[in-house]
Amino acid sequence: MSACGAALQPRAGILWLADGGALRCRSAHSLHVLPPTLALWVPQDVPHEVEGLGGAQLRRVGLALPAGVVCATAPASCRVTVAGPLLAALADTLDGTNGERPVTPRQQLGLALAAEEVQSAEPLPIGVALPHSPTLRRACEAALRDGAGDCNLQALAEAANTSMRTLARCFQKELALPFSHWRLQLRLARLVALWAEGRTLSASAAAVGYTSPSALSFRVRRLIGMTPSRLLAERAGAGANPIAPRLSTTAY
Repeated sequence: MSACGAALQPRAGILWLADGGALRCRSAHSLHVLPPTLALWVPQDVPHEVEGLGGAQLRRVGLALPAGVVCATAPASCRVTVAGPLLAALADTLDGTNGERPVTPRQQLGLALAAEEVQSAEPLPIGVALPHSPTLRRACEAALRDGAGDCNLQALAEAANTSMRTLARCFQKELALPFSHWRLQLRLARLVALWAEGRTLSASAAAVGYTSPSALSFRVRRLIGMTPSRLLAERAGAGANPIAPRLSTTAY
């Protein structure tokens, strides 16, 4: 299935994958822009909007997971995992199931296996956290409009009509992360979106504020355990176990 700006209020959890291009998913609490190598699970009763970028065909699978199966380092209880060959194949087969209508015995087996794949895969700390407070919300929305190219604390403080010191405290207090970490997540989301549009990695890195792909690669690898080039690899070439992430909470 394809989706463009579809607003959803699911009564069951949903597993999303993109076939080509990229998946963009936004809720009140978070923004995710993911390539085909990654899958996103959104909990039930979390309203969100999804969009396929770069001609992506989206796979949607209604998938229930036990309570508490979330990534503590990812925003809004969404879970990002590697979309390995088995999970991708299951999503292709189960595309369109919504977790509400009855399914066949074969589909039940497939859903159980997909749930096991999502639960057993190491969650990745990818996603742009979005705040509730008006001041910090204005700053974050300004950064989203800017596209992450010149995202600096002084400019965002001016957009939010506050001081740099106050804004830095807001990031730490409300989102539990420093501004530099939040900005890296935003730049990574923008990088994936530009890549989905057909830009090269070098051009995408420059567009989000990095003078060289190697500088971006170093920071992204420290964050999620893989380089941008590996993150953006074609799903078919990812292999049975495409990554073994070494996660770090350090961001620059």
